[in-house]
Amino acid sequence: MPIRDIPPEVLGLILGQLLEDDDEELPIALAHLRNARLVCRQWDRLAAAHLFRTVVLDLAPEDGIARPWGPMLNNPTIQRVARDLVICSPTDEQEYEINEIGHVEDGAAEDDDDGTLGSSPFSVAVNAGVAKLPNLKALHIRFSEQCIGDRETDGWEEDEDTESIAHRLQTLKTVFGAMLKRHAAVSEDNPPSTIRSLTLKNLQNVAFPPEFTSSDLYKDVMNHITELHLRIAHEYNQYGPDHDLDRIERQTYEPYLQKELLPPLAHQLRSLTLSFGECGGVTPAHFDGKGLVFPHLRTLTLGEFVIGHHDQFDWVLAQKSLETLRLDRCFIASYLRVRDDQWDEWRPHIPTHDWHLYPEGSFGFEGARIFGFSGTWEAVYDRIRQELPNLREFCSAHDPYRNSFDRRESMGASLSMLRYIVFDSGLCPSPWIEASEYDGEMEFGNNNPAVCARDVRGARRYGKQQSLNRAKETKLGDARAFGDLLRAVWERQ
Repeated sequence: MPIRDIPPEVLGLILGQLLEDDDEELPIALAHLRNARLVCRQWDRLAAAHLFRTVVLDLAPEDGIARPWGPMLNNPTIQRVARDLVICSPTDEQEYEINEIGHVEDGAAEDDDDGTLGSSPFSVAVNAGVAKLPNLKALHIRFSEQCIGDRETDGWEEDEDTESIAHRLQTLKTVFGAMLKRHAAVSEDNPPSTIRSLTLKNLQNVAFPPEFTSSDLYKDVMNHITELHLRIAHEYNQYGPDHDLDRIERQTYEPYLQKELLPPLAHQLRSLTLSFGECGGVTPAHFDGKGLVFPHLRTLTLGEFVIGHHDQFDWVLAQKSLETLRLDRCFIASYLRVRDDQWDEWRPHIPTHDWHLYPEGSFGFEGARIFGFSGTWEAVYDRIRQELPNLREFCSAHDPYRNSFDRRESMGASLSMLRYIVFDSGLCPSPWIEASEYDGEMEFGNNNPAVCARDVRGARRYGKQQSLNRAKETKLGDARAFGDLLRAVWERQ
């Protein structure tokens, strides 16, 4: 069939394949799309839909040159094809002049009653972007990974990329204020599209203040959202790293997420992503989803989620409407060690049912609680297959170097050697110790569950005495259940 006879819808899909998932190949892909626009008018229109689908507002790009924002917004092609708006939150120390972001028509907005930065350059750009792109479907807010909590800050050396809690809230208010104005500006002659998808990347693990969540600003924006994608950031002292694990937010945020943030939205969500910057779900806080019911949920993505109890995945299996389930770097915790001085504080937040308590001296440890969990992926995979009858897509990825939060729709499925993990609160910078990606070998103290003599504990506790490998131990059952799940999902398609 000659190219000129290919239906436009199919040709558009073909041109979309020029975009690569790998970030390193993105400049090449964009160059291919730009060249495709030169072929003919039809290709120009179809390629432009991919090239300008996502528009990014970043007042502080890496090369230090702020891109003109106004001319982009006034471009008819961009106005026609833009569907996703990405807004990068400026950090506390960054200041901008109006001319750095380019002229925006209608001038700067006045200060708003809700406290948004109505006349700041950032607010001017945000309001213009949300108002002038009539076909937006999704809005992304990207915060800095660096954040700081409410507790003492001794030992911190803040850099320019650190965003405070107050500043992050101000960014949210500014963007939500622009969305509120968009909703209020709906006219019968030219109504803008409704923004149904909200992505918050590097959302700090602190609760929203009640005065914000009870405001008309918050309620109006969230009432329109049917797709919510959260990537949770936590305080991390890159110059320590000392007591990051003991920050109070690590113990309180996951219960807040489960009991306060998500329940009011449960009846309306069709797609949900929960991705943790540090493995979440088990310790030092617990997330088991009890009480969460999403009657219309079609797609669920979990990132860096750890299973540590036999009933911890029940909340996922209770969502019978699920058609797509994606597990991005999700693990089962096989062994856990918590220092005695931490256990007294964490114990109210961590259930220990299903855990086997080893005697002190096991694995070479002393002065700590040592636990084992017998859970397997075989049991999880079988339950997914049996209890989610509408599931038509299952994905599982364990990239050891990065999560798939920004590429979740292209995630594949593989049985990784990284699927089991251990927790050791005595190690830094992360207490979550992944297995070897090549053979599944684990490191947990000296790897020997037998009680170690006192005279060889302590300094020698990390000298491996034997192999510890849950992936190898469970290989046959996990592989069988994984294959059965993929076959069942494929047959339902």
